[in-house]
Amino acid sequence: MNIVLSIIACISFVIYFFLKYGDILSKLNKMQKFGVFISYFSTTILAGICIYYGGAFLTEPFQNGFIKFLIRLTIVLVTLWLAISILNQVLHKITKGIFPKIT
Repeated sequence: MNIVLSIIACISFVIYFFLKYGDILSKLNKMQKFGVFISYFSTTILAGICIYYGGAFLTEPFQNGFIKFLIRLTIVLVTLWLAISILNQVLHKITKGIFPKIT
C-alpha cells in the first residue's frame, strides 16, 4: 500500500510541476529539459539516501526517542537545504537562468 501511495504522490508532483512550469519548460530545448529531469531525479534520490541512511547511522547509538527525533529532524532540514541550494545552482547553469529559483 505504501508503494502505491508513493507512486501516486510522484505522479501528482510531476503533474503539478508541468502545470506550474509549463510555460518555462516550453522555452527550453530537449537537452535542457533532459538536464532538468536528471537534476530533479538525482537530487531526490541522493537526498532520500542521505536522510534514510544518515539518520539511521547517526541515531543508532542513542536510546532516547526525543534525541533521535531531534537528530533526524536536523538531518532532514540540513539535507533538504543543501539539496535545494545545489539544485538551484545546477538548474541555473543548465537553463542559463530561465528556470526560476526554488524556494
